[in-house]
Amino acid sequence: KPGFLEKPGFCKSRVSREEERMKGKRSHIIAVILILGILFRFINLDGKLYWYDETLTSLRISGHTQAELVESAFNGQVISVQELQQKYQYPNSEKGLNDALNAFAGNAEHSPLYYLMARFWVQTFGNSVVSIRSLSAFISLLAFPCIYWLCLELFASSLTGWIAVILIAVSPFQVLYAQQARQYSLWTVAILLSSAALLQASKALHPVRWGIYALTVAIGLYSHLFFALVAIGHGIYVVAIEGFRFSKKLIAYLLASLTGLLIFSPWLLIIAANLSKIVQTTATTKATVDKLPLRWLLNLSRLFFDLNHGLSFINPILYLSAILSIWALYCLCRSTPKQTWLFIITLIGVTGLALILPDLILGGRRSSVTRYAIPCFLGIQVAVAYLLAFKIHVKRWTYVLVGLIASGVISCVASSFFPVWWHNSHTNSKYNPQVARIVNQAESPLLVTDEIPGRVLAFSHLLKPDVNLQLVVEPNIPKIPDNFGNVFLYRPSERLRQGIEQEQSFKIEPVYKDWLWKVRKRINCEDAKEEKRRIR
Repeated sequence: KPGFLEKPGFCKSRVSREEERMKGKRSHIIAVILILGILFRFINLDGKLYWYDETLTSLRISGHTQAELVESAFNGQVISVQELQQKYQYPNSEKGLNDALNAFAGNAEHSPLYYLMARFWVQTFGNSVVSIRSLSAFISLLAFPCIYWLCLELFASSLTGWIAVILIAVSPFQVLYAQQARQYSLWTVAILLSSAALLQASKALHPVRWGIYALTVAIGLYSHLFFALVAIGHGIYVVAIEGFRFSKKLIAYLLASLTGLLIFSPWLLIIAANLSKIVQTTATTKATVDKLPLRWLLNLSRLFFDLNHGLSFINPILYLSAILSIWALYCLCRSTPKQTWLFIITLIGVTGLALILPDLILGGRRSSVTRYAIPCFLGIQVAVAYLLAFKIHVKRWTYVLVGLIASGVISCVASSFFPVWWHNSHTNSKYNPQVARIVNQAESPLLVTDEIPGRVLAFSHLLKPDVNLQLVVEPNIPKIPDNFGNVFLYRPSERLRQGIEQEQSFKIEPVYKDWLWKVRKRINCEDAKEEKRRIR
């Protein structure tokens, strides 16, 4: 039209308004997804099974060790669920902070920072399951700004940072471990924080920045011992970037790492003093498992999609997740400078090789334990975020991003309302909800067991406070009192069942699989006649 081109600001202002509208729309979508991610972390915290590992967390923060638990509670005396939990699952006046620290030191394979935080948290906000799990959930929220910062340092791209935040916000794997009373959400934050701090410090020889990195190394080591693998990956990265020269940057890295290690040295002395016990405690990771490569694929798929599916060669989700991850790493290595892709590769590779190679050479299941591979998974999620940001202008990749968000949301919704999921559905707990329902409905129940103490503690969280327990260690046989309306055996050993039947003339009948048995008195002829007479 005449005069149209004479208005130089017309097209520009129209484009600007369109860009602003799209940015506003994008911001609203990000806000909704973040709100969903936050809700998933806090919803139904008390409705999920409080399982074996979490009860050990509660045992340690209460200031007790397993040896103390066995000595004073597994002695054949009747104790109520309420008494058991108040003494051995929550901080109380009997055990102070020094007792808690001694309990932490007795399990030196677990770094103490989370457990110390959990003790103070529970003392402040109460000792319910919701309270202790909410600590992990709140800590997990710090992963959002940390991964955003890491992406800014790696790619100088806010779009990549926001996509990474979205991916971990609705990642079913991240949500599951954000709801556990364990140290894994703290370890996740420490990995992201330390990685971003290293990249920022590497840009200039600024003492404050390297001091911050040293502090993050100490925090990481006090969060989880496997953070040492992350720190080694950082070292390999700095050495490679500096061209294997003894440069000022390498010296700064070494000084910062040594400072972090020095801060961690008190716990190193405790580890050295308890080394033989640690080796014995962690020996279970040497047990071999079948279909190891398939388990790797299964664990990887749970980053993006998780409907509690198991091992299956024909499950396409396993292969789609692997293809997406491999393509993301390929694109990363081809499209970014060396200092960017090398950081992600070392973050994934050092921990991955440290887990996989011993399993392949010596045998074991280290690489099948999902939570051990958290550094690898974070690196993969950052790589996928970069791929999606790099390809976002292509429509089909927009669909991929929408699909990943949708699969994450669906997975989190599905797992939110089930008490048992794959991470707590081991053979030592999967039937506990059904068994507890039977016991809770019985009149004046007594539960007798010689099960492993941690499993008993986990089961006790499903029982009513007034349910009574009679706990023993194998091969002891308790004298069952006769003042209870219903007597049950919970996962008894063969020795316990035979001892009660033969030595105390009881009849034992299965109630639920081989997990719950009912103990009944044997009635002789005279007793039967007396019973009939009484009924008449």
